[in-house]
Amino acid sequence: MAVLITGGHGHIGSYAARYLVGEGEEVILLDTNPEVPDCLRDIEAQLTFIRGSVMDFAHLTDIFRRYRGRIDGIIHTVGIMGELVLDNPLGNVQLNIGGTQNILEIARQFGIPKVVYTSTGAVYGAATGHAVEDTYPVSPSDLYGATKASCEFLGQQYAAAFGFDFRISRVYFCYGPGKRPSRFIRLYRLAFGALEGLEDLRMDKGADQKLDFVYIEDAGRGTALIYLADQADHSVYNIATGVATRVGRVAELAQRHSCFDVTVEMGAGLLMQRCEALDITRARSDLGYEPRYDVETGIKEYAAWMESVL
Repeated sequence: MAVLITGGHGHIGSYAARYLVGEGEEVILLDTNPEVPDCLRDIEAQLTFIRGSVMDFAHLTDIFRRYRGRIDGIIHTVGIMGELVLDNPLGNVQLNIGGTQNILEIARQFGIPKVVYTSTGAVYGAATGHAVEDTYPVSPSDLYGATKASCEFLGQQYAAAFGFDFRISRVYFCYGPGKRPSRFIRLYRLAFGALEGLEDLRMDKGADQKLDFVYIEDAGRGTALIYLADQADHSVYNIATGVATRVGRVAELAQRHSCFDVTVEMGAGLLMQRCEALDITRARSDLGYEPRYDVETGIKEYAAWMESVL
């Protein structure tokens, strides 16, 4: 039996796929981008790739008809992230929410017993301290978080109404190989841009913002562990490090380990309303999840990858 990963060539999807192949799972990747990410190139022959969009319901139907009886789970990672949602709110909100409903409807129509949805710590909004999964109601503080919270509720109600297992992986500020800072949100560019040699890395505030930065291998593996759990005790899991790190500190580490001589200038203060870190007690106890990378170790790995591709 196989798992289909939407956004399989994306950041979380590709690392989840790598871990699942290592666990002996058959993996089918769905993505609009045919370029194989670095982390999958050595196992490409063990993967099935289908080019397509979660917004094309007719194509999704054709795929699941073709693989009827072979796919018994879905990991849904597709979504527009952070402030990028604001670039095209009509289209991006439709993608985040409508694409998720398409996957849920596919699960309903084809009797797929398990769906894992990659959500975000952004659903907690400005919660103080370490956010725990039982924080209800969630209270997102921006449009991106609102789309993710909406999809969580949709999935939970689809599962309750139609009898399948819906699980949520709440990840938080993923970073690492496979994503160039120049192509992502401004906070990410400021924090990690030195690794790419970006110029004009300046912001008047944000250095004191504390966030839970999660190395991408940890995020992908944690999401895969949620999928693999035979009888998950809970339906929602935080996948993070449980450690809050100042954005200014991350930028300093990126400068230290970069092969480029660049400077990041970031003023004091906060940049956004977000909780500082996610409590990962539940993932540890139920799934055996443990982050393998602290921030500096992750940045060293990221710096090595960035140097290899530039």
